[in-house]
Amino acid sequence: MANAILSKGFFWVAMVVLFLFGCVKDTSTAFSNSSEKIKVAILKNMTNLTIEGATVAEADGYRLPLQPDKEASRSAFSLALEGSGALTVNGSKITGSRIAFFSDNGVLSVNSRTYRGKIEVIREQKGLLVVNELPLEFYVAGLINQEISSKWPIEVVKAQAVIARTYAMYRKQKRVTGDYHVEATVADQVYAGSMTEDERSLYAVKETIGEVLTYNGELALTVYHSNSGGMTEDAKNIWGNDYPYLKQVKSSFDKDSPHFSWILNMSPQSVEAALKNAGYSISGIQNIIPIYTTNSGRVIKVMMHYAGGKLEMSGEDLRKAVGYDKLKSTMFTVEIVISSFVFNGKGYGHGVGLSQWGAKGMAEKGYTYTEILEHFYPGTRIERIY
Repeated sequence: MANAILSKGFFWVAMVVLFLFGCVKDTSTAFSNSSEKIKVAILKNMTNLTIEGATVAEADGYRLPLQPDKEASRSAFSLALEGSGALTVNGSKITGSRIAFFSDNGVLSVNSRTYRGKIEVIREQKGLLVVNELPLEFYVAGLINQEISSKWPIEVVKAQAVIARTYAMYRKQKRVTGDYHVEATVADQVYAGSMTEDERSLYAVKETIGEVLTYNGELALTVYHSNSGGMTEDAKNIWGNDYPYLKQVKSSFDKDSPHFSWILNMSPQSVEAALKNAGYSISGIQNIIPIYTTNSGRVIKVMMHYAGGKLEMSGEDLRKAVGYDKLKSTMFTVEIVISSFVFNGKGYGHGVGLSQWGAKGMAEKGYTYTEILEHFYPGTRIERIY
């Protein structure tokens, strides 16, 4: 009897495993068959690279008669940019400026990180640019766990998939003739290749495949941030450009974020050092005074009083100089306490568009991904473009 029960148990476990394998296989096929591709700049200004898993390497359209590096793994290629500007692959100089790598199974490794699709290495003046071209849906699946956690409620994961896809398509339209469409950093969206894909991220992408947000028939600029501090911001106040769907809205669940409120203490010397590194030549800083704030409490302009005079700068420029991870948002006040500047702030990020922690809270309260997107991007609609 016990053996019979165990046999039945193993049978159902096997059925579940086969079902999940089939789902993953179907998902991979659907993503790979999508005609929409995206070019992602994954590395910049490199002097050395190791690419593994490639079965074909082409320079300017011609297949390279190269043998894999004998000192490395069987399918590894070592690239180097010499001081003279010459590009070498496994010690052989390449006359062209571009090398494309392909693999039979569609997966390549760059400096021990795996990527789907094609890898192109482009020689530039400052170093080597590495671009990953792959199906758009796999790109979205590869960034979800870098921007949020796929373990969050599935409706917020779906929302993240839609806005990530829309943002990528928007940038692709703007950079259609460039070497790449998006960067794999906070300059666009943080993308880490196929290593961070998992069952839930793939599921969310598959459930929303081809879906984008539009406004008046055009792709929306679906920017987002970690935490709004309770109120998102009008894009015009931050970047000077007006978007009808990027307006202030309440985000009632931001308080659940560990970065909802924060304090930053900085000495005058550390502020000066940060500003000098950013190109501002000031010394003897005496005070930092916000001179213009929005009704959400974000600082648009600050005045720096220092020994040689005054310096006016934007709140975002101050964040950039100090460090986005330190001065987490422009929603702050500043005071002098015992010869130190104390920033009391809320939120994390620029505050425009969707608040990821706010969206998480909405999903936990039962809101669907469509309702979440309607809230943070008012006036937009979801359209499936393929």
